[in-house]
Amino acid sequence: MAQAAPVAQPELELATYEVPEQVTLLTDAARRLRRNRLALAGAVIIAVLFVVALISMIWTPYPTWLQAVGPTYQGPSPQHPLGLDQAGRDILSRIMGGALITVQVGVGSALIVSMIGIPLGLIAGFYRGKVDTAISFVINIWYGIPDLLVALILVFVLSDALHLIPRGVFVIIVAYSLTRWMDVARLVRGQALALRERDFVEAARMAGARDFAMLFRHILPNALGPIIVQATFAIPAAVLFEAFLSFLGLGLPPPTPSWGAMAADGYHGMDFAPHIVLAPTIALSITLMAFNWLGDGLRDAFDPRMKR
Repeated sequence: MAQAAPVAQPELELATYEVPEQVTLLTDAARRLRRNRLALAGAVIIAVLFVVALISMIWTPYPTWLQAVGPTYQGPSPQHPLGLDQAGRDILSRIMGGALITVQVGVGSALIVSMIGIPLGLIAGFYRGKVDTAISFVINIWYGIPDLLVALILVFVLSDALHLIPRGVFVIIVAYSLTRWMDVARLVRGQALALRERDFVEAARMAGARDFAMLFRHILPNALGPIIVQATFAIPAAVLFEAFLSFLGLGLPPPTPSWGAMAADGYHGMDFAPHIVLAPTIALSITLMAFNWLGDGLRDAFDPRMKR
């Protein structure tokens, strides 16, 4: 009896699936930030600013306070690339010294604003109820206090009259921080209100995690993106605030090389020595634009709606 030929079984092809790469929020934001040319340009300018500020701590072409190093109102020259001011001081040296003041005011203000606003915002958003109402009431009151009024009180009353606070960078940082911590507090409060209802926070609560652990281990790390963006925008605002006060004569005492004070000193000589005003104003403008470019880039990088 003839046997049937065996039928060849078709080969089964195993389907392969590509597992998408798992990335964290910070890694994904850094990847998108690198594609933003303006943000990268701002980051480079800020890096140069910090390098110049560090160098000015140990070296400048001339001492920032030294007068009569050459003819007053002298224009740019090989010995003095940015010229001399009305007192015969080297403008390049003072620009370098002003970079240090800018970094101190900007970074110091952002740190103090964050130290005040982050804990209050976390507490208000996490506990809600009466705690949220009380903190929000204080925030609304502080929003009605003008920052210039606080600066005047600190400078004329506590510094010049009572001599309780030395007039300098610390006064500018305190004046700005006392009138701008509410922005960070409101931002963090909104983030805490949204994150406290998420599943991972509920899981931590069911596992017996304490409030402190949920606030600083689960809610705060997931709210760092908007906080970093807010801090980036706070730095140029503080720098502009210091320059404004120094231009009015309410900021740092002379001969401290503040860019705002340098612009005010050269204001009356703009007709015959415009370089005295142009040098600090250009440095200030480039610094403000750099921080704003970086802040815009960070905002877009941390925004999930900007994903492509």
